[in-house]
Amino acid sequence: MISKIKRFLGFEKLHPDIQLFLDHSNLNIAKVITVLIMLLEAALFVNTFFYKIKPDQDPAKWLLYHRTLYAFIFLASAQLFAYSVYLSRKNARFSRITFNISLSAFFLALIIFAISITIKDYVQHEQILVFITVELFVTCMFMVKPYLAIIMILLPFSVFYYLMKISIGVSSATTINYPIIMLFFIIVNVVRYQQFLKVATSNYENKALAEQLRLSSLYDFLTKLKNRNALNMDFEETDENLNKNYLIMLTDIDNFKSCNDTNGHAYGDKLLKKFAEILQEQFGNAHCYRYGGDEYLIVVPEMNDNEFLQRIQACEKSINDEFRFSGGYSKGYITSSKELHAYINKADEFLYEAKNAGKNKVLGSF
Repeated sequence: MISKIKRFLGFEKLHPDIQLFLDHSNLNIAKVITVLIMLLEAALFVNTFFYKIKPDQDPAKWLLYHRTLYAFIFLASAQLFAYSVYLSRKNARFSRITFNISLSAFFLALIIFAISITIKDYVQHEQILVFITVELFVTCMFMVKPYLAIIMILLPFSVFYYLMKISIGVSSATTINYPIIMLFFIIVNVVRYQQFLKVATSNYENKALAEQLRLSSLYDFLTKLKNRNALNMDFEETDENLNKNYLIMLTDIDNFKSCNDTNGHAYGDKLLKKFAEILQEQFGNAHCYRYGGDEYLIVVPEMNDNEFLQRIQACEKSINDEFRFSGGYSKGYITSSKELHAYINKADEFLYEAKNAGKNKVLGSF
C-alpha cells in the first residue's frame, strides 16, 4: 500500500533510463515553450510604448512595473532556453541537478509574474485568469512529479488567496471554488504524469528487449562468448579492427563427442563452459568466439610468438587433465573479412593435422 502511494505521488525512484526519458521530454518541451513565452513577453514589452494610460494610473510607475515584469520573465525564459539548447546539442547524459535548478528558476519566475500581474487585476475588480493559466501551465505542461506539483499548487494558491483577502477581500463563492480549482489541477497533473510514466516505462522495456535480442544474436547462450555473427560484425570492411597483424587460432576439445555420449550433455556443457572461461582468461573476452559445436576461435592482435605459446601452456595447466584440446594457428596482416576467413581456414588445416598427429597438440605457422 505504501509503495503504491509513493509511486502515485512520484516518490518512488525511477530507473535511470526512465528518468532520462522524462528529463529529455521536459528538455524538448522547454525549448518550444520558452521561445513562445519570449516572443509573447517581447510583444507585451513593445506594447507598453503604445498603451493608453488610464486616468487613475501613474504612467511612470505603471510602465516601470510592467516593463520590469516582462523583462524579468523574458530573461527567466531565455536562460532555460539557452541551457536546453546547450544540453540538446551536447547529446549526452546531463546533470539533473543543474537542469532542475534552471527549470525551477523558470517556474518560480512564472509564478511570481502571475501573482504580481493578477493581484493588480484583482484589486481593479478584474479576473484572475493570468494566475490560473500560469499555474495550470507550470504544473501540467511539464513532467512534474505529483508531490512537487502539489507543493507548486498549494503554496502559490495560498499566497495568492492571502493577498486577495488582505487587499479587497474574498467572496464566499471564491472560497468554495478555490479548493475545487486546486483539486482539479492536482488531478490533471497526476493523471498526465502517470500516463507519461507508462509511456516512458514501455519505451525503456522495448529498448531493453531490443538490446537483449541484439546481444542474443551476437553471443553464445551457453558460453557467453561471441558467435560467428559477432565475428563478421567485428571485421566488416569499414571496421577499425582491420589493417592489423593478427594471430588466429582454431581449437576444440579432444574426443568431445564420445565424452558427451558417455557422461551426458550436462557434463559436456560443463566442459564447454570451462574451456571458454580458460580461453577468455588467457586471451580476453573480446578476442574469443564460439565458432561452432566444441570449436573455439581466437583472433588476437599484435601478440608475439613466445607470449602466445606461454598462454597455450597456461591453458593446459588450467585444464588440470580434466580434458584435452587440440589447436591450429596462423598469423598474418588482415585487411578484409575475406582475408580473415582465409587465415581461419589455414588455422583449420593445422587443427586437422594436430588431430591426425594424435591430438592434444597445437600446431601452426607464424
